[in-house]
Amino acid sequence: MTATTNPSHWIYQGRVSLDWHKSPGHWGGGRRRPCRLCRRLCFLLDDDGRPVHKVCLEQALTDAMPATAERRAA
Repeated sequence: MTATTNPSHWIYQGRVSLDWHKSPGHWGGGRRRPCRLCRRLCFLLDDDGRPVHKVCLEQALTDAMPATAERRAA
């Protein structure tokens, strides 16, 4: 089951999935900076303009979700 939490955020099989393909604001302009979650270098920016890998942010958002029955079943 897929549920929309935000037009650019989806929950699919119990995991958060971000849709950044139509938003040029997530591209850091070719400048690599440390990801705020894993500290490895990345090109992407979150909605607040802080450097972050898309997969790191998806995992952090998934971990922060309350453990619902749908998430446990996935």
